[in-house]
Amino acid sequence: MIEKILDNLKNASEYECYQIEDRIYTNKELYKFICNLYEYLISKQEKNVIVVGHKEIYMIASFIACSCAGKTYIPIDKYTPVKRKEKIIKQIESSILIDESIESIMTKSEFKEISQIFIKDEDVYYIIFTSGSTGEPKGVKIMYKNVKSCTSWLQKICNIEKGVILNQANYSFDLSVADIYLSLLTKSKQFVLERNVQRDYKKLFAELKESNANLAVLTPSFAELLLLDNSFNSKLMPCLNRILFCGEILSKNTVKKLKERFNNIEIINSYGPTECTFAVTSNIVNENEDISIGVPKENVDIYIVNEKLESVLENETGEILICGASVGAGYTNNVLGGYTTYNGERAYLTGDLGYYKEGKLYYIGRKDKQIKYKGYRVELLEIENILDEMDIVEKSFVTVSKSEDRKVKKIIAFVICRNESVNTKQIKEHLKETLPEYMIPVIRIIDSFPINENGKIDENKLLENKV
Repeated sequence: MIEKILDNLKNASEYECYQIEDRIYTNKELYKFICNLYEYLISKQEKNVIVVGHKEIYMIASFIACSCAGKTYIPIDKYTPVKRKEKIIKQIESSILIDESIESIMTKSEFKEISQIFIKDEDVYYIIFTSGSTGEPKGVKIMYKNVKSCTSWLQKICNIEKGVILNQANYSFDLSVADIYLSLLTKSKQFVLERNVQRDYKKLFAELKESNANLAVLTPSFAELLLLDNSFNSKLMPCLNRILFCGEILSKNTVKKLKERFNNIEIINSYGPTECTFAVTSNIVNENEDISIGVPKENVDIYIVNEKLESVLENETGEILICGASVGAGYTNNVLGGYTTYNGERAYLTGDLGYYKEGKLYYIGRKDKQIKYKGYRVELLEIENILDEMDIVEKSFVTVSKSEDRKVKKIIAFVICRNESVNTKQIKEHLKETLPEYMIPVIRIIDSFPINENGKIDENKLLENKV
């Protein structure tokens, strides 16, 4: 993989590889940056490289230079709260820190060619930190062989060459693995939507128009945010012919709107936890069908298991268990989690619920979306699904507020309605036709969902009424 990236950068040197707002870089420039950073890194003894930034070109150059030098990179977004940054850095022993000050080394005009690629299949290629149930961030260790397997598969399902790939995700979020490496491996340009652009609708839509993107790698929440504006259509983005979704449940309504707005667009729904290298399933979504997350990628087996880790029957719900080439090396500091072995293979027990139907995998949601409330067991996703099926509801998100001792105080449904005349009483009356009294949530009608740095619904802001 690394050899192919370097060959592409050298042999298509004048191609544009990266654009952020009005700054465009060519393969020739990026190759020079990588070579200079490689020389800097191989002079250092430390194994781990912490790369702090947002979506700057030095981050990509650092990632590839680290790989060539046989070092592990750890991306941290510069907008991460200070205390969280400190917790992450504390977990990484013997590390080099790279930030924007590296640019003076990276941009030197004279450079040496990369003499040797040191990365090996079993080496930890990167560490991405996710939320931990204890309040401490968990570092997920992904090996070079995991990334090679993932990117080889992505090239096949995304079918792009010498195109433009639209980036949404921060480089500290595993969704970005797809657009970073797909662009480098297919001689495509990565068109970056910077944080402040994403927060300014006028700038955002101007950038979307300028991008001429062929492929967009998005979370469903971000697409839904764009769809709130009627100008998000094929006239705005005439070259967009494929969207790769991951990170959240993709709704029928979102698919329907996209199909109406974009002629002949291919929508790929995928699924996978950070612990298994971005994604492990894919499905080309057709309109008016139940939305599956598809079939496992090559060299990966997915089982639906019960609490005894026994496979369940087709159409029966259980926990999703992933085995094979995409399963990472574990967590930093030997933190316990879902990593295990199954049938003699390395495996990851996801905490996600799903089932197989006619050979395809369907995702239901997290196990922890099940709560105990007033002595009853309540599936929050059941409430969400019933809300989303209502003609008067555009989209819903159901969560809970808890007391200081972590007990559930109330169930809350945040709802975007199809028109302004809908009120909370109407919604509750609909729910009462289906749900018992104890499952009827507090209804809060909102205009749009707040999106966090990873492009997903920001549950904390919802609960803080910051909507």
